[in-house]
Amino acid sequence: MISILNNISEEKKNLSEYLDRKSVCKELNISETTFTNYVNTKNLPKIKVNRRVFVKRDDLNNWLDSYK
Repeated sequence: MISILNNISEEKKNLSEYLDRKSVCKELNISETTFTNYVNTKNLPKIKVNRRVFVKRDDLNNWLDSYK
């Protein structure tokens, strides 16, 4: 997990915005299937709007910090 955190710059970590599924996958360098597994089994905080899934950047950072 530490190597994942190195891919995210400090500036991006501090931004408060909502990321869609593809943005999260790109930042963490994971597949969409892995993202879905994290949401369903690892309690990654999500916001669902119709069929779309968003993750607040602050929630993502906190979730990653909990797995350090």
